[in-house]
Amino acid sequence: MASRVGTVIVGSILALAMGCGSGASAAVVAAADVVPEATFQWGTNGPDKWGQVGISSGGTANVTSDFPNNTNGSMRLELPNTSSKAGLAYYPTKTFGKLRDLKKATYQWMVQSTDVPNQAPVLRLYLRDALGVHKATLVYTPDIAGVSSVAPTAWITGDMMSGQDIWQGKSGAIEYQVRHPFSYYVNDPRYQDLVVFAVEGGAGNGSSGFVGAIDNIEVEGVVAGESVTVSANFEMVPPSASISCDRTTLADSDGETSTCTVTLTRPATASTVINLTVAGDATRYGGCAGPLTILAGDSTVTCVVTATANTVKGDGDVTVSIGIAPPNDVMDYAVPSDALPVQILIANDDGAPVPPTVAATPVPTLGDWTLIALSVLLSGGATIAMRKRRLRH
Repeated sequence: MASRVGTVIVGSILALAMGCGSGASAAVVAAADVVPEATFQWGTNGPDKWGQVGISSGGTANVTSDFPNNTNGSMRLELPNTSSKAGLAYYPTKTFGKLRDLKKATYQWMVQSTDVPNQAPVLRLYLRDALGVHKATLVYTPDIAGVSSVAPTAWITGDMMSGQDIWQGKSGAIEYQVRHPFSYYVNDPRYQDLVVFAVEGGAGNGSSGFVGAIDNIEVEGVVAGESVTVSANFEMVPPSASISCDRTTLADSDGETSTCTVTLTRPATASTVINLTVAGDATRYGGCAGPLTILAGDSTVTCVVTATANTVKGDGDVTVSIGIAPPNDVMDYAVPSDALPVQILIANDDGAPVPPTVAATPVPTLGDWTLIALSVLLSGGATIAMRKRRLRH
């Protein structure tokens, strides 16, 4: 039963990942999708990806299964000391447009433990001017809004645009650390035309024992009349597995082979067993019986189907079907719901069977004396016939 439930969960996650509409990023953000801070690098390796930002003093921000929300994961945040900070950020190629045109900025958060009353994960919007200069960072802080009555591990939805205590967190910029309702910024000429170029979910500063989580960050803006959105559901998602073969028709002769390759959508983090389903007349081929193993760091493994050489005429064609079976563990890999097995035809190349030959019935023969007697008899008969004709005339 556990395997069945796990399969349903993974299937739901994959369905979400494939269900996003035009103009939106992929809904599901897997642990493997998060770009490490060292390579995220604002402006070079970041567009349209989620990456670690502001990691300091041992703070961590990763997608884990520690605090499952909708399905099996969320963004886990931990701050081990008062100067720790961590978060995950996203910025689209087109930006989210001007602040005054922003349509949505929400997220879900929860707190497992904290030594600072009412501290909770925050949502940040990064603003820049027309020249691309970072001018302000608006920070929605549930701790300021008041979360003292929230039960540990309860998931709460935060709506930044309805927030009453949004503070500007960029040092040296406009009104540093002054708090206003969100509506104040939207209507203030100093902010309203600034471009929202990124969003971040995170936590930081002040706690020496904070552990919490974030999920379902949603931001929607408008650029040149077109909606630009991100909807991030942080989940533990296995890589998808697929199979292909370089030849789909083999003759039943010597040296007839097809190499089949199983491919994961990302390298395996540990040695991974791939189960196969194989069907067909086992006397007509060999190989690819499975299971196969993809080593850690690799994303492919191959096997070879070999046709059985024979000279049996008229033994017909057969088909070998090779597909990927469910994993031993639901997090090893996923098989897309529309995946079909590969079909390999083993074709008879010895021709049709030859019909059996029917022996001719021998004609009886006559001996020499029999032939002489028959000749004399026929000759005598001819002489009598000629005499009868003369008498008549």
